[in-house]
Amino acid sequence: MNPAAAGSPAVMSEGVTGQNGLIAMPNRAPRPRLLRRSLSRLLGACLLLPSMVSLGTRPEINRLAIVETGFEEGLKGWWKDGAAEFAIDTTEKHSGKSSFRLTVPQGTKLSYQKLSLDHTTDIGPGDIFNLDTWVRSNGLTADPGAYCVVEFLAKDGRRTGIVHSLTGRANGSTRWDQLRIRGATAPKGTGAVRVSLILHAHGTAWFDDVKVERTSKGQRLPELGDVVRKATVHVDDVVHPCFGGVGYHVFYHLHETTSRHLNTTLLKHWRELNPAFVRATHNWEWDDQKREYVAEQMAFWKTTGTEIYLTTWNPEDATTPAERLTYAKRVVDMLEYFVREKHLTNIKTYCMTNEMSLKGWGKLRSDLPKFRDYHRKIHAELRARNLPIQLLATDAAPVQSWHTIEWATQNMNEVTGVYGGHHYFNKHGPDDEQFYRWFLDRLSWGTQLARDKGKDFILGEFGSKQDGRTVNGVKLDKCVYWDTPREPQVAIQLVDAVVAALNAGVYALAYWTFTDFPDDYRKTYINKWGTFKWSGTDFATRDVYYGFGLLSKFLRGPAIVYRVSGNDPRVRVAALRHHGANTWSFAAVNRNARPVDLSLELGGIAPTSVALRKYVYDPTSVPQHPFGDLQPPAGTVAMVNSQLEDTLGPSTITVYTSACDGTPPAPVEGLCVSRPPDGDVVLSWRPSPAPDLCYYRIYRTPVANTAPSLNARIGSTVATQFRDINAPVDQPTHYTIVAVDQSGNPREAR
Repeated sequence: MNPAAAGSPAVMSEGVTGQNGLIAMPNRAPRPRLLRRSLSRLLGACLLLPSMVSLGTRPEINRLAIVETGFEEGLKGWWKDGAAEFAIDTTEKHSGKSSFRLTVPQGTKLSYQKLSLDHTTDIGPGDIFNLDTWVRSNGLTADPGAYCVVEFLAKDGRRTGIVHSLTGRANGSTRWDQLRIRGATAPKGTGAVRVSLILHAHGTAWFDDVKVERTSKGQRLPELGDVVRKATVHVDDVVHPCFGGVGYHVFYHLHETTSRHLNTTLLKHWRELNPAFVRATHNWEWDDQKREYVAEQMAFWKTTGTEIYLTTWNPEDATTPAERLTYAKRVVDMLEYFVREKHLTNIKTYCMTNEMSLKGWGKLRSDLPKFRDYHRKIHAELRARNLPIQLLATDAAPVQSWHTIEWATQNMNEVTGVYGGHHYFNKHGPDDEQFYRWFLDRLSWGTQLARDKGKDFILGEFGSKQDGRTVNGVKLDKCVYWDTPREPQVAIQLVDAVVAALNAGVYALAYWTFTDFPDDYRKTYINKWGTFKWSGTDFATRDVYYGFGLLSKFLRGPAIVYRVSGNDPRVRVAALRHHGANTWSFAAVNRNARPVDLSLELGGIAPTSVALRKYVYDPTSVPQHPFGDLQPPAGTVAMVNSQLEDTLGPSTITVYTSACDGTPPAPVEGLCVSRPPDGDVVLSWRPSPAPDLCYYRIYRTPVANTAPSLNARIGSTVATQFRDINAPVDQPTHYTIVAVDQSGNPREAR
């Protein structure tokens, strides 16, 4: 995310591509290369029938050719817009006998001069389109240069969405370059599609071999009534052999705070949500004191088995190759300090900038060779020092900027260890049941790009609709649904996104963000995306904490992700088996507005019986907790002979897992209570020896040997000391310490 520019004009409408796939990734344990799925599975959608189809792929239906031309028949059907020269050229062409030439003379006002074609027959919401064309250019003076777009229109001509190809004055500057748009999806209200070949620069561009087709027709999801919803986990069909985990972008290490806030809120919630993967902000200008503090936090993350992807905010704009080499050495100096001196071997991935930003958000999208040169020099330094950190390309946002990832696969694969991008769901409401299909397509295209190069794809940031308004001089960088009746639904959409990511073969993903920025971060800017707040006296949790948090806690990596098929596209299921422990976790989203019976089966495996804890998030009854404890299990469901039978509540998230135990940690020992004159009561105790300790609960009662209750609870902490700042004076006071493990099992001691 761009903290200063969310919602800026540079953030365009949604769109881009759709396929599927996954493959091995360097710098991790070896894993088997997966066979590419057939094209029909890669590009298809859930059939709107109660038959079993893959929840991670879609069959192609209702293909429709919009245009296919090499301009041999002139410009019939096209229309011109803007002051420019529009002509057929028989000398410069990609193939055939001619091409289309567009020239904007020097001195002409730039106004996105373009050649366009409209198609208004049989076009509707959910239709998916691909575009291919070739471009050649000469003498272009500015970005975005020559490019193409697919634009969606309502019946009254109002734009409902737009998708861009790769932009930049370099397009076609040295050769014929291919421009592509994949999976452009018509938003709600669409009744027509427009294709435009655009030149927004002085100079000349040629376009040839234009092909646009609808690959899939939008369909309404079926109403299946009382039919049992079936989901089959195909254990013989691996989507990802080493899934990294569900996690968060983390920013809290940049902000000053108290040790009390750190131990009782930030780190307590960290252990409670237990992410296996995080994307974290890096700053190349940290001084020694700040660098040491950041290293301490990353060391804490290492204790929870959390893999780290670092990306730099506000990198230095090194204008020459020599300056970039100096900068690369400085960045790698810090990475080497973290890995070698602080033993932070959980740092696995690095990118030189957030969302292609350099002296402005997203600026490197139009100077990809410069981005490549930064990474080439950083890569050379990493290799020279034998540091096992891979580089990610390109970290671009939103999805219509993922063409930069395609460029990276073609032009800098030799220095790239993993690919990735970001997206916020600005065109899809949290109750949009079609969102899953749309996002699955986007992610499948990205994972296939990476897989074709033998590498993985990371979804580095994602979230629901951005606000982005400026109110009373303050930029509001937050989810637009916070503190509205739609807030509880956000967790449903985010978990839809996670299930889509797992079924598309994404390696790991990070929700923006773990916690808010502090209130006093900047007078003219607030960032309020967190699962809990950095304000007030209780640092209250948001509803998303109790929905998305279940997935970061239980859908941990490393794990094997399997293909899931089902008979209801409104019931989305992801399935994984955790490495080592051989435990299972399943996530199910029910988008039906009614309860449905679920029959989940493990296919292609010997009969398996296991007891699974069941956790539920119901947006009509969010289990808010004053100390941010995740909800307890709703019960236990038995899988017998590889089959689970249960009922899913309407519009709910359900997680089934055997990645837990019923044994509480050993009792806490050595509790000491002291109260200096005119001071607070200070409690201390010996650390719990439990290897899966999560945190401690602290209770205060006026009567000894009182059973702990929520009303008596005064705090939580990951430390072995707690200061009671509100202890009563001249009254009997008794304290109880309860150790809680990662499975939520408590064990008390006094």
